[in-house]
Amino acid sequence: MMIPHRSTALLSVIVFVALLLFIFSSSPVPDVAEGEEVSGPAKFVPRPKLSSLANFHLPSFRPPSHEQPEEQKNSTHGESKWYSTLEWLNPFSSAITLDENRSVLPPLDERRPIYTYYNAKYNPNKASAKDLKELQNADAELLLAWRRAWYAQGFKPVVLTPGDAMLNPNYEVVQKLKLSPKTENEVFGWLAWGHMGTGLLSDFHCFPMARYDDNMLSYLRRGSVPESITRFDNVKNALYAGEKSRIDAVVQSAVLKLDDKTTSFVDLMDAESFKVESPSALAFYKSAAITSHYPTVHEKMGQNPAAGQQALVQLINAHLHNHFQSAFPAGLAVLKPFPQHTTALVEPALRLAKALIQCPESPMPDSCPPNEPECRPCGSAKSAMRISQPSSFKNTTFLFTIGTLPHPYTLVSLQKNSEEITTPQIRRETERDAWLSEVTKDHLGPELGSSYRGVIFKQVVAAPDAVGTSLWMTVESLPAAAGQSLPAELLDEFEWQFGFKIPRGGKIDPATENDKESAKSAQDRTPSEQGVGKEYELIQKAREVIKNKETNRINIKDVVEAWNLADTEVWRFVKAYRARTLVERQKWEEEEKPFAGSRS
Repeated sequence: MMIPHRSTALLSVIVFVALLLFIFSSSPVPDVAEGEEVSGPAKFVPRPKLSSLANFHLPSFRPPSHEQPEEQKNSTHGESKWYSTLEWLNPFSSAITLDENRSVLPPLDERRPIYTYYNAKYNPNKASAKDLKELQNADAELLLAWRRAWYAQGFKPVVLTPGDAMLNPNYEVVQKLKLSPKTENEVFGWLAWGHMGTGLLSDFHCFPMARYDDNMLSYLRRGSVPESITRFDNVKNALYAGEKSRIDAVVQSAVLKLDDKTTSFVDLMDAESFKVESPSALAFYKSAAITSHYPTVHEKMGQNPAAGQQALVQLINAHLHNHFQSAFPAGLAVLKPFPQHTTALVEPALRLAKALIQCPESPMPDSCPPNEPECRPCGSAKSAMRISQPSSFKNTTFLFTIGTLPHPYTLVSLQKNSEEITTPQIRRETERDAWLSEVTKDHLGPELGSSYRGVIFKQVVAAPDAVGTSLWMTVESLPAAAGQSLPAELLDEFEWQFGFKIPRGGKIDPATENDKESAKSAQDRTPSEQGVGKEYELIQKAREVIKNKETNRINIKDVVEAWNLADTEVWRFVKAYRARTLVERQKWEEEEKPFAGSRS
């Protein structure tokens, strides 16, 4: 008897489904040979590292959730939205947030507070009211420089005042004594710190003069040992680190010994209360150092204290800038993938790089910071800090990288040299995730899929060991016209990452001294040698397309994003990461606005 055709078809379907279930439930994930393309579910299974990018790893990922996480406080800025979680190393944020426009970021590290005490009325030299006012203004500039330098190193700078000292229980005892102005200032600083509690106490003449990954600075960010207060022997009285219980105990003990003849509050504290360190990462611009090492500044202070203080601020800023230049002997790398199409795209980043390699203004250009007497000042170098424009990211701590990410639609427009982009062109004439593949090709090779490239790139941007060696931004946040200077507010933002003021004028380098535009500032020049008008026009039109909120139909932007999922993911990641950085700093600045040294 013959089986009916319908029964044969049904039987075939059953056998086919059974084979699929058997294959996907029992087959192990096969080993992947080098150079073999990985597709399907296997590409999301963790595999051994395929590259020499030893500092980064390929994590496992959690499965998608059916519940959208609640919106966190301070997690939006403009069009950027984010969700901070330990599970941030995921190929696609939407797997966690269930929101295509909400990026997953690493948890925001809590900044350890570093305090300094400042009394605006402290006037040991009996200056006139006018002179005291000018000195207070100069002090505010110094405090701002102090805040910026420590903030860039991952700390939360806080300026304490006599009002904080008054809240300490020991204040009633101290204020009854007739202490000298200098001793009273020192005692009130400790009382204010004791009231605030755990953290660091710094003289505002003490600056971090080291790389972000310096061992001592990393130790201070993590927190000190609770059993004692850390003191730094080679910068006496400039910096202390401790927990509240130990601070309270030490202050209480010293207050009991305090009398009208006391000249040093710290000398009343038991030596056993301190753990002594001798770091090289701190530059203390104390009075003795200024007198012996910086005679020009010392002379100005003698003639006019306020002018001398302003000269000191300029000197310290120059030292911080010079240290940045020497910390990256391989120079600055301005990423420029697809160089035949991306001159305008990277032009703002190149402008920033040109400013960073300038020699900063200084009252003593050939001087060195107190902790680096054998430094090489910018003006004495044989050549300026080198700028390279590689197409791929280079994994080295000796090179500072400035990266500019385009939205995939922006990149396609530039590659096609046209604003008229069609869906067939996208599908047939462009590669998927071209930008990410290009900037990671040197270290990851051709084997790795785009999803994993995106995960590793996120680590390059935001992993703890990558902080301080790169700066990332999106094209759409930068100037959109040829020859346009970087906005002042953008440079202000970058300064809080670098820790020093970025030059906004002056010549780029000696080689351009006789150029017909030499009178213009570095920010007003066009660094490129080729015309970029058309590219800038395409970038501007691409911005308009990206901002289009039309939802009635699928537009070309949606098509490009769907075709370049990994490129879109990292673009949104960088955009959200920078937005969160800005929100964090603005929140802190708002808290510190009433105190000296804040930006008003």
